[in-house]
Amino acid sequence: MMNATMNENRAKIAKSASVFAAETLDPIASNLDHTGVYPRAVIEQLAAEGFLGLFLPEKWGGTDAGFASYVEAVQALSRSCAAVASILNNHVLAAHAIDRWGNESQKTEYLAALAAGKKLGTLATYETGSTPGVGTDALIASRHGTGFTLTGTKAFVRNAGAADVYVVFATLELAAETDGMTAFLVDANTPGLTVGPELDTMGLKGCPVAHLTFLNVSLAEGTLLGSVTGGTAIADHLLAVGAVAEGAQTVGIGKAAARHAADYAKHRVQFRHPVAALQAIQTMLTEVATDSHLAWLGVQQTAQLIDSGAPFKAEAAMVKAFLARFGSRMLIEACQVEGGLGISETAPKGVRENLPLARMFRDIAGTTLLDAPADFPDKLIAEAIA
Repeated sequence: MMNATMNENRAKIAKSASVFAAETLDPIASNLDHTGVYPRAVIEQLAAEGFLGLFLPEKWGGTDAGFASYVEAVQALSRSCAAVASILNNHVLAAHAIDRWGNESQKTEYLAALAAGKKLGTLATYETGSTPGVGTDALIASRHGTGFTLTGTKAFVRNAGAADVYVVFATLELAAETDGMTAFLVDANTPGLTVGPELDTMGLKGCPVAHLTFLNVSLAEGTLLGSVTGGTAIADHLLAVGAVAEGAQTVGIGKAAARHAADYAKHRVQFRHPVAALQAIQTMLTEVATDSHLAWLGVQQTAQLIDSGAPFKAEAAMVKAFLARFGSRMLIEACQVEGGLGISETAPKGVRENLPLARMFRDIAGTTLLDAPADFPDKLIAEAIA
């Protein structure tokens, strides 16, 4: 149960994020979607406002606000520009990994810099094969003396090229020895690490996505994150936390779309009446509002479980599964309310504002689809209720 102070702090963070989004993100969101250029200055502003350290202890320059407060900020920022929220989410997951599993030396080297925005972090989890460690391009770690050598590829890495440090998951050459993956901290300037061409993704433009190639990358023992046998558990935890953060991102996009469609319906007059008076329009707006409301309740409740240290992976899977099924539907309904304008990129003569729904549609698809496929959480949910 949250006390009054916790509620007040969350409300302040949500308001601060909303103000930042309105003043800083709204003016650039459309142009960022068209150029896809990494918004370095905006991320520096986010850091200056303390958003990069919301989920980090005060000892390392964070605000120790908790994950429930963090998702409030993500939801508010995503209403204006989900690409920036995606950059933030991946950075925060990397910082959280170091905070939870890093040794004192690693924390000292990275956390204060990550909280202050002097370094950007991200995860390198996925591969082109059906699962990490499978396929000709799998990233394999082999022992050499007191360290490791990494060779292979990590795929669809967000913040790639902009990040200063990657939390990289590799399969040890003697897989039976580790029973899974091993996690490493790899600096962007490490010899043998190459960032491939930026991928032209459907949405979330401005959040760079690329493959990472490791060619005999030599890493010292001190780059190991956690234990040699602990990589799979770290990845599972981060993916579950990430599912909740991306749930907040999806809800933010959905709420923004609902607000835009509702405003349109109130002002669009047909046959001398606003179209908002039509039952069909009311039904579509109701569907969007209901889906976003229920999803947000799930995000908030799961975030509170994370803060309390309680088990949360089944609830995170439910959030992911729900939004995989209904996330894009929010945008479909919003676009249907606005008709031709809903799928337009450029406002016609007489319409003053930019038209954001097409961008939001691409962004919500990028949020829900880039990680695991939609049916991935079902196994976790089924096991939890069995």
